[in-house]
Amino acid sequence: MLLTGCVQVTFPEPMPLNRKDKLYFPSSYHGDWSYKGDNEMLEENITISSKYVDLGDERIILNEDNILRKFNGYLILNKKTDHNERFSVYLAKIKNGVLSLYNFDGEDEEKITIWKEVLGEDGVEEEKSNDGGIKVEEIKLTVENNTTFRLLINKGGITHMGDYVK
Repeated sequence: MLLTGCVQVTFPEPMPLNRKDKLYFPSSYHGDWSYKGDNEMLEENITISSKYVDLGDERIILNEDNILRKFNGYLILNKKTDHNERFSVYLAKIKNGVLSLYNFDGEDEEKITIWKEVLGEDGVEEEKSNDGGIKVEEIKLTVENNTTFRLLINKGGITHMGDYVK
């Protein structure tokens, strides 16, 4: 849920906008989950408790830097980035006993095109490396409202990272 690609995608505030923070992971998410695939970006096993996700080498505890919300059938984890006051956003959904994880993939040109269609050119800002290079290090998405955020999700703007089973 919680590993990012080389190009980080961030939002200025936790998504969805103006929604109540969840203090606990729902009980249906609790337990030990095993990855059913071969994506090197995801941990083989994760544990979800009421207040945290244990990735083995990292534990993400719900607090002011790691905010949990529900929206559009997804559980959404907003993780404050280390270098600024923005948030990386990860989505999870359980269906038929399978925990599916999604993110906003800044290296997928098709997704970036969708983001620009939904948010407009002004809503998608590409930040290049500080050394004056051409490599994009971060894509900053600006969402005006939850209707727009829902469109990002429903029009295919998120990337399926992989699935876990108990």
